Amino acid sequence: MAHDVVYTDKVLLDLLAQGDRNAFTILYRRYWMSMYDAAWKRLKNNQQAEDIVQEIFITLWTRRAELSIEQLPAYLHTAVRFRVLNYIERDLATSSVYGPLEAITAAEQGADSVLLEKELHELLAAYIASLPEKRRAIFILHLKENLSTREIADRLHISQKTVQNQLGTAVKGLHTKLAPVLIGLALLQG
Repeated sequence: MAHDVVYTDKVLLDLLAQGDRNAFTILYRRYWMSMYDAAWKRLKNNQQAEDIVQEIFITLWTRRAELSIEQLPAYLHTAVRFRVLNYIERDLATSSVYGPLEAITAAEQGADSVLLEKELHELLAAYIASLPEKRRAIFILHLKENLSTREIADRLHISQKTVQNQLGTAVKGLHTKLAPVLIGLALLQG
């Protein structure tokens, strides 16, 4: 493959199907950043965004002979959206809800820790009670029953996208409402 020639995606995909590593490298360099940006915008997590892009490129390489791709950018960005949804469904993205709570309660194991944990649970309960009815039901099913977004959608007879949107809004609200409290508690413990 000549280095000064600009190849179309179609040519690169044909070469990729034949196992051409240079074609793979060119595609990787061409699309990595836009895919990473798309994943990061949805997850706001660098490592998860990088993992998603790497997984997609690994799949592109391992399935290179069987894939039939017409529009590579559309294919790759659809793959990003699908992987992001999988991360969310498997709680890899929303597990950060528990991180600050666990860090603070685990940091101090003295007599105050039981009281602190109780107060944090009360704050969480108050936040949940303040949610609109549908969002509260979704959040409780996810948080307490550990149901996936698909399972919640089936149980409530709503779309999985609605569940994901409502859950995302609830998690963002939780971060917004509890972040000042958690920071204050961390400073008191520090």
